[in-house]
Amino acid sequence: QVELKRMEDIGVIRKVSHPTEWVNAIVVVAKKNGSIRVCLDPRPLNRAVRRAHYPLPTLTEIAARLQGARYFSKLDARSGYWMIQIDNESADLCTFGTPFGRYQFLRLPYGINCASEVFHARVRQLLEDLEGVDSFVDDIIVWGSTMAQHDERLKCLLERARQVGIKFNKEKCEFRVQEVSYLGHTFSAGGMAIDKNKLKAIELMPTPQDRPALERFLGMVNYLSKFITNYSEIASPLRSLLKKDVVWCWDEQHDNAVRQLKGRLCAAPVLALYAADEPVLLSVDASSHALGAVLLQAGRPVEFASSTLTDTQIRYAQIEKELLAIVFALERFHQYLFGRGDITVETDHKPLEALFNKPLDAVPARLQRMMLRIQGYRFKVVYKPGKYMFVADTLSRAPLPELMTSNVSVEVEEQSCFVIDNVRFSGDKINLVRKGVESDKECRTIIKYIKNGWPANKYDVDECVRKLWPYRECFEYIDNIILKDNLVYIPQSLRSEMINRVHEGHMGIDRCKRRARDVMFWPGMSRDVERAVRQCVTCAEHAPRPTREPMIPHKIPDLPWSKVGSDIFQYRNRNFLLLVDYFSNFIEVSTLNSIGSKAVIQAMKDQFARHGIPAQLLTDGGPAYRSKEFMEFRKKWGFEHIFTSPNYPQANGRSEKSVQTIKNYLIKATNSGSDFYLGLLNFRACPREGLASPAELLMGRRLSTRLPAYEQMLRPHRDNQLDYDCMLRKQAKSKSYYDQHSRALPELKPGENVVMVDEGRRKHAKVQSAAPQPRSYFVT
Repeated sequence: QVELKRMEDIGVIRKVSHPTEWVNAIVVVAKKNGSIRVCLDPRPLNRAVRRAHYPLPTLTEIAARLQGARYFSKLDARSGYWMIQIDNESADLCTFGTPFGRYQFLRLPYGINCASEVFHARVRQLLEDLEGVDSFVDDIIVWGSTMAQHDERLKCLLERARQVGIKFNKEKCEFRVQEVSYLGHTFSAGGMAIDKNKLKAIELMPTPQDRPALERFLGMVNYLSKFITNYSEIASPLRSLLKKDVVWCWDEQHDNAVRQLKGRLCAAPVLALYAADEPVLLSVDASSHALGAVLLQAGRPVEFASSTLTDTQIRYAQIEKELLAIVFALERFHQYLFGRGDITVETDHKPLEALFNKPLDAVPARLQRMMLRIQGYRFKVVYKPGKYMFVADTLSRAPLPELMTSNVSVEVEEQSCFVIDNVRFSGDKINLVRKGVESDKECRTIIKYIKNGWPANKYDVDECVRKLWPYRECFEYIDNIILKDNLVYIPQSLRSEMINRVHEGHMGIDRCKRRARDVMFWPGMSRDVERAVRQCVTCAEHAPRPTREPMIPHKIPDLPWSKVGSDIFQYRNRNFLLLVDYFSNFIEVSTLNSIGSKAVIQAMKDQFARHGIPAQLLTDGGPAYRSKEFMEFRKKWGFEHIFTSPNYPQANGRSEKSVQTIKNYLIKATNSGSDFYLGLLNFRACPREGLASPAELLMGRRLSTRLPAYEQMLRPHRDNQLDYDCMLRKQAKSKSYYDQHSRALPELKPGENVVMVDEGRRKHAKVQSAAPQPRSYFVT
């Protein structure tokens, strides 16, 4: 918030209240002095920005302008993007969100892919009227045929720079020299020559000391052999050393062969002149101790580069080294690559492909700094197996002794400290995690892969961490802590304790999951948290009733009276037996003199004798239905008896609803003094919505009632197929409405502790086995 206020005060940003089409994410980067820098994550915006490419002078044009010059100065312009104001439309595109509201840049922000081009085009415009001064990308050259002429032109340049606010990198400037390196060439009073520095990576490459080193060297040379005259003849002594039956013995003829091949690689026709109108291929590689890169056009190298890693960089994870190789190559070949949109970068590290498609805030913190450095370049990363990257692979394993001195390492370490300082655990807890990491086999394996790179094939990964394959490019190892996208990776030994801490206060499943996901990670963490919360006795005792589950409707029978539901109910101290047909909804009601099995069986026999024996009878688990007499009745009459779940009336919903219907008719008949059986007759004769009446569906004819009816209408003529189809549609529609506010619950397993509601009271129980009925269990 302090940094945002500072930037607002100096006019770099302003607060936004109006709607904007774009709202970018931000990345907060730590500086060495402890302050922070607020940057856009510009990649989504960069994909939509159309870059205005300004023309760069060709090598021939530069050589013509410098003709006759004897004294030179080269100044490196520092990218002062904030000196360039942007218009309101561009400012809306550069809007970003923060916890304190939306802001937008009023000055050119860092990271926009056209920022460097806009800045340097502006610099070129400001200097174009100065004689003896020219600029190419961020290099400004001053020249003169005499020292006095050169000094006067340099003075004019510095005065103009002071007026317009251009600043220079002092350590990269050269003043009043008689030879200057520019665009891969050296310019002097004698004219233009190839810059020897661009060939150092080949000329000073160490001589192969063993068979693998020689194989790499010959692989690189063979890749370019179509441009080398007499290649086979020159390389013959070297190839003979690779034969199986030949003892390694290096002598002068092998030295001569290596020397000749290096010389051919550094001369035409192998080495090509840079062409601004041809696409660029950048091949990069990182070994355990060095980086290698080559810039190619039309298959021919333009320049080679290699560098030895510092002690700090050697400790990088492999993905960090591979990304560092890309940063090294882009910055090393900056003069060739700046402003181009046709750059392809080859890497043998496949996770980098996915990395460049992620939002910047989803990238591991140590990689964010490196990726921010190269936002000004427009390139595409493609994967190529290492065995086919002959040149870059060889350069990275036979590098120059020069260390990579870029401040990117310092920035990465600063960002690492920034991340650790902001991990949301106390010092004691972090130390506890560190100890767990040291003693955990799984963590040690992850650290090994982070440092050395993950295998190319999932099934080559150690089995204990194979489940982490989808996240392999997200891990980093900082200060003895494993991080996955800035979340602390918890060792196996600490996971139970962390779950207990998450569940302090007995929050619900969703809140506990969100709390855990906010700060830590391990595979299956959400599942483990959910299991622990479900097993919490306190939470189970005080939990609300579960959300209703999706409807499981009874299957509509194909025939009338083939599936019948039954229930016993009481009204005004009189007992009744109800049977309802699941096909027709036809209800039969019989008066009982008792609720014992004998009376129930007698009433059922009377109704079965009238309509036939059903295939299935659904009842609750009342005593009359569970008695030995009823079981014998079922066997003798030959129907299937299905018990519905106790304490869950919806399981026998058709019977329960029919009971309510009949009770309603009984109450109305009693209160009005009317005949209950006339009401029952009308119910049976009344058509249902979209269907025939229950009587028509069951008997195939209309009932004669007190209403007048044409005789022909009372004759049997029914075909129930249309009604059956309509029932299916109505059932599906009913289920659809019911399921809108329901969700499936996980099945219970034998031995699982549960809390059940019995007669309005909550009781602890243990699941024994699943019952035949859906979502029903036997418990003790």
